[in-house]
Amino acid sequence: MRNLLFLLSLTPVLVLVASAPSSTSAAPPSSTVCGDITKRTAGGVFPAKTVYDCLASVPFNAAVGSRLLKYVNDTLQFHSTLAYLASPPPGYQQPGVDLVAGLSQLQRNIDHGGYVNEYDFEVALHRLLRAGHDDHLRLAGGILSNFAFGSPRAIASVSLDGKELPKVYFTEDLFAYEASDGSSGLSAISTINGRDAIEYLTEFAAVHAVGKLEPHAEWNMLMQSGALDIQGFFEVFYSGATFYPGESITFGLENGTVLKPEDWDAVYYSPGNTGPLETGGDFYNFFVLNHLPASYTEMPEPSSSSTPSAGDSTSSSAAPAPSPTELPNTAYPRTPDVMQPGLSINDQGLLRGYFLNESSLAVLTIPQFVPHGRKPNSFIATVRQFLQRSRRAGLRKVVIDLQQNSGGQPLLALEIFRLFFPFIDPSAASRRRAHPMADALGSTLTPYWQNLTTNSSAYSALLTNEWVVASRLNADTDQNFTSWDDYFYSPASYGRDHFTHSERYDPSNHLFTLEAADITTDNRNSSHPAQPYEAEDIIILTDGLCSSACALFMEMMHHEAGVQTVVVGGRPNPGPMQASGGTRGAAIYEAKRLDRDISIAQYIDRSTRARFPDRQYDFFTTKLTVNLRDQIRFGDDEASPVPLQFQYEAANCRIFYTPRTWYNYTNLWTYASDAIWSDPSLCVATSTDHHPHPPPHRPPYTVETIKPGTSTPADDQPQSNDPSNDIFAGTYPVGNYDLRPCNYTSDCGGGGRYSCREVNVCQNGIVKPLKRCTQYCSSGYDPCGSGKCKSSGLSGLFRPSKGSYDIGYCHTPVWRWCSGKNGHKELYHGQFHEVEKSGLKLAKNYGFDACDHYDEILYCYTLDGRKSGVRFFANGNKEVDTVEDENENGEYVEGFDPPDYNERDDFD
Repeated sequence: MRNLLFLLSLTPVLVLVASAPSSTSAAPPSSTVCGDITKRTAGGVFPAKTVYDCLASVPFNAAVGSRLLKYVNDTLQFHSTLAYLASPPPGYQQPGVDLVAGLSQLQRNIDHGGYVNEYDFEVALHRLLRAGHDDHLRLAGGILSNFAFGSPRAIASVSLDGKELPKVYFTEDLFAYEASDGSSGLSAISTINGRDAIEYLTEFAAVHAVGKLEPHAEWNMLMQSGALDIQGFFEVFYSGATFYPGESITFGLENGTVLKPEDWDAVYYSPGNTGPLETGGDFYNFFVLNHLPASYTEMPEPSSSSTPSAGDSTSSSAAPAPSPTELPNTAYPRTPDVMQPGLSINDQGLLRGYFLNESSLAVLTIPQFVPHGRKPNSFIATVRQFLQRSRRAGLRKVVIDLQQNSGGQPLLALEIFRLFFPFIDPSAASRRRAHPMADALGSTLTPYWQNLTTNSSAYSALLTNEWVVASRLNADTDQNFTSWDDYFYSPASYGRDHFTHSERYDPSNHLFTLEAADITTDNRNSSHPAQPYEAEDIIILTDGLCSSACALFMEMMHHEAGVQTVVVGGRPNPGPMQASGGTRGAAIYEAKRLDRDISIAQYIDRSTRARFPDRQYDFFTTKLTVNLRDQIRFGDDEASPVPLQFQYEAANCRIFYTPRTWYNYTNLWTYASDAIWSDPSLCVATSTDHHPHPPPHRPPYTVETIKPGTSTPADDQPQSNDPSNDIFAGTYPVGNYDLRPCNYTSDCGGGGRYSCREVNVCQNGIVKPLKRCTQYCSSGYDPCGSGKCKSSGLSGLFRPSKGSYDIGYCHTPVWRWCSGKNGHKELYHGQFHEVEKSGLKLAKNYGFDACDHYDEILYCYTLDGRKSGVRFFANGNKEVDTVEDENENGEYVEGFDPPDYNERDDFD
């Protein structure tokens, strides 16, 4: 049995199962239940009921919740598929949902005192957003962000002979069965908590799996997968649930055995030293408001040689955890023939190739389109090497394995496609929802950029901004858009929504590709490479969990090049299954990026301020994202094209996992290739029929209306000096300390969330390694954003088959626009000096760190002594140009939020 221990990372989060007990009916928790959890600063595993009792004790503040709903509602206006979700077209496999109306219902629930604790409120909000079934529509933060729930046992769904319908088994039994060549016996799970196992898991998947377009893909999210294990993620059923699934679980087997009830597990992903979080009020302070407890005291930073104490683990084994690079993953061949340098389960990129000479197969596995070490050119070179070597080896067929590929950089997917088909110019068309705020952004930033000179640093810095469309092509004419209006006004509409013209990237704009994705394309076709393989000699293998950039790659390979697709797994019934069951959106868009873009527009043109809502809110979020642009198939009716998100697209062939293939990918690749090229009978019955699968008969998702008398209004939380009952008591904000100059961790404050680390800083036009305060992070808790958490050598607990939980710190991204032009360097003196600037009232002691600038706009962090951070921006004349607001300490602060240094658009 795989014990649930602190691990590498979370999979997509889950929703409360329908049969789970209501949080309003929970028994009052003990006075120390929350404190007992957070005392384990390295994290740990607890009974799910223990964690649930703590979360259910966290109070709810109506004003904070209402401001969050307003912020989410305003952000949702940029989600491209609102009208389609409210009234889905035929063939869409999920229930519809009116997200905006749902938010209004949540607000009405607040107005009527419907939420007695924070947990109930956050569950309701997350359930609504996840009803959008879009991997790009995500919210992370609050009390749910540092906990996960899971079954004590992992499962897999396999067919014993590949023809009969699959059954569900414990993975430990499947491993034993294969190790004994079938002599150990195998009994399927027949019941869970007294219900039919298939029925229970189908319901569990429908409610808990996140972001998937059909039940087949949701089903696969529950099952253990070698392609997920090698990335260090959890499958949903075993340990990926964000919401409480119940107190215990009981399994019954086909052979009549009924296991004794076992606790659901809960994992606490500790953000480090939080101080004494003893009560629900303390939890609200820290996890919702991002404030420290009043009695917080700094703790010394652990050394890199420290290891978790025995008290931090529930494992009975004292054996040391092997290093991640030593962990075997028996699903894959032991040694790849080609791989991107740095292969390990901790790497962002796991690109590798295998040559199966006996089958004359070359297999390229791409778990994600995110290059190791953020080196996309190395990623491209590795694929090129794979194709060259496979051709030299005389291998006749290619399998591209995209199992568990959650996406990545679209421009990287485009470049990989061009390696396979250098003479096809892919469309990759997309469009966005047309609404007033989008018009305000685009009508400000596009003409501003068009009036810049090409040698201006602002020209290249804004080149890839989503609201600069003159650098992109009209997908119908292949000509650059001449103006924002040329792009914004089109005949496309659906319901009450209108949409822009379709756009595509300009393949000849090498500067755009370099700025957006750090990919060098100047010499892309200089050698006039031949097409390495014909389309009929290539297949793509997926498990339906192909999202975002992966879906874009699939669309190009299948529809534009003619490559066949094979999908594996799915619910235990016959019929077709979609190869790409994750989001098919073209661009993920973060709320913090939106806030930055609004700030830039308001700086360029002050009159735009009236066109944007107030973006202030209290709730601490690590991520809020929407899908900004739909993928649109080239050639679809311009007036009414249906986004690919809502088009049914069955794979050419569907196969089931078997005991020989579910965790042995050499066998799986051969099985999939045989199904296409030699034995079509291996395909699941009727799965090769290409008619759209009828959608399930389920009503649209609606937010539950709080019935009068079923709950009591939450009391307002008055200010007090007692941190046990006051969610605002004696706290101070943590967030102002990011990238503050430091010598020791004690200089940073921040309640253990920050440490003093040497990171790359743009100073005086030069990127230098300097000591700065930066957040702790881990592969289980990542406030930094995708791919920015750098390991510090500290390890947490160990989970079999997953490896050590890695503790690290947020590091700065590539500084593409580091510049100190026009004497900016004189603004930084390495320490705090008294300076007077043009009569402006500044803090007496301050210093500048150049972070990023757009010629006339320079983002800076400025620190007033050892107190709060103060941020200014300066113009190209090296003067502090504008300061707008005075805070409560008499310090002047400008309107920009902290800049998002990672200017790469379109990452998942």
